[in-house]
Amino acid sequence: MKNSFLIVTATLLVSVFFSCTKERVTAGSVNEVYEFQSVDSTWKLLTLREKIGQTMLMLPDRKKELDLGDGSLDVYFKRYPVTGYFMGWKLFTGVPEEERVDFVRSSVEEYQKASELPLLFQQDYESGVGLQGMTPFPKEMALGATNSPELAYKYGKSVALECRSLGINWVLHPVADLNMNPLNPIVNTRSVSDNPEKAVCLLSEQIKGLQDNSVAATIKHFPGDGVDYRDQHLMTTVNSLSEEMWKQYHGKVFAELIKKGVACIMPGHITLPFYQKEKINGYLPPATLSHELLTGLLKKEMHFNGVVVSDAMTMAGFRGWYKNDLEGQVASFLAGVDILLWPSYEYMDTVEVRIQRGEIPMERLDDAVRRVWAMKERFGLLNKNRELIRPVSAEEKAEIREAAKEITERSITLVRDEDHKLPLSLEKDKKLLLVAVTPVAHKGNDRDFKRLQNLRDEFVKNGFEVDFRRNILYEDQGWQDNATEVYDKVIFLVARNTHTPFGPLQLWDDEAQSVWAANSMDKSKVIVISLGSPYIGNEYFERVKTYINTYSNDASTHSALLRILLGQLPFKGKSPVNLEHKLFTF
Repeated sequence: MKNSFLIVTATLLVSVFFSCTKERVTAGSVNEVYEFQSVDSTWKLLTLREKIGQTMLMLPDRKKELDLGDGSLDVYFKRYPVTGYFMGWKLFTGVPEEERVDFVRSSVEEYQKASELPLLFQQDYESGVGLQGMTPFPKEMALGATNSPELAYKYGKSVALECRSLGINWVLHPVADLNMNPLNPIVNTRSVSDNPEKAVCLLSEQIKGLQDNSVAATIKHFPGDGVDYRDQHLMTTVNSLSEEMWKQYHGKVFAELIKKGVACIMPGHITLPFYQKEKINGYLPPATLSHELLTGLLKKEMHFNGVVVSDAMTMAGFRGWYKNDLEGQVASFLAGVDILLWPSYEYMDTVEVRIQRGEIPMERLDDAVRRVWAMKERFGLLNKNRELIRPVSAEEKAEIREAAKEITERSITLVRDEDHKLPLSLEKDKKLLLVAVTPVAHKGNDRDFKRLQNLRDEFVKNGFEVDFRRNILYEDQGWQDNATEVYDKVIFLVARNTHTPFGPLQLWDDEAQSVWAANSMDKSKVIVISLGSPYIGNEYFERVKTYINTYSNDASTHSALLRILLGQLPFKGKSPVNLEHKLFTF
């Protein structure tokens, strides 16, 4: 019996015309590589533990830090001189949302005051700084839908300015993966496109916007996610492209962005079978543990001289390859990772002893420290008079808000309106049923459903009479098809986004019953709007004649969407991904 599983096909042969660039990019020889050279050589004078500390970026844990420092943060840094902190979720334990901006700033100042060496403060911030009072930006795919290098630069600059206002000097974005598989559960709207040329054009401008404003950018997840249908948080996944195809797609994007001077690259817990030969216990290891991929391919063949930062070492795609997590961390460093994301403190003690015994070459540590030090110098961290926290001016705040607004408004994409239901009006569409199609999620805390309540409120503010419900349980709630006769329009608001919850992005259980309902209704009544995965419309609602992609589910998107639905703004977005995938073969 033939395997009828997923076949990745359509995107490989699709070339989308766009205005970004006329230059064709390739992953061949890299001739004009950005030089990461540090003028300052004081890193050579660091003690062995200080050097090892340059390879460690930690999660804040004040209790642990004070325990290690006998109650003193100064003593802690003398014993464990780490390179910096990921200023995310763990920092905010017990801190109310409205106090988090000030808490980040005070934490940055407190850490840096206690450390004799300059510290890196890092966050993801893939959709802007997600704290109260900061400016939300739509998902990366929305930027792809605008197809604007100018807006890509503004995106990077805006995020950088708000980062600097908190003391953050390094971000783990943009995602450079390509959407080659619509079923991939980790890339999707986090990626700008499925087209390598568009990705290079837009991402290079976004990176420039970040780095021109003193925030280091990171492209991820080398050698490229978006091919597998599985999630590297849950297991080690595979980039199964041939050498030729990899060089045309993911390899092309990484090679060109290296040439553009991106500061950092994050490898994923992903294998690249065409290139790898070395195995661990009979299996190809992920890039985060592969000397072949990090040192051989990325650093030597592709000439990347910046910082290689691991993905989180808590992820299942990384763990379990060695007898314990500590051995995996040491192996990752030896493979070519320069900064480990969230290692244990035992890592420092272990590497120190093994270098002293000659089990780990000093050259590997010096190479990593040289790279980290060059990045710190490049972004001003070695300047003792630097401005640790740079306030955003009133003029800059206005520019940031305008950039986010313009990107959002220009991204919303009308995929089809075959029977001309749009624009909506109070005269013909007064009575609406809004169906929030969202999963019940422990991970994400029902975030998407709660946000859709805001969209309901936007409809009401605009004068519509609205009934709002979560999913239509077609089998067990006595739903009757003729119930739609009491409504002028039934709008299905589908919010299926990565990791809320973990698992496939397909619609299942209550959501699947909502699909059943939509496809059973009079199509003259039905509109489907995806506020997440752009592939939902053609995968589940191909007979629905009016379908819209917004790529994001947030208040700014809702506001822009309502203005567009009412005809106050035009649709300007163009799909940045191919929506005509043929997913299965039989």
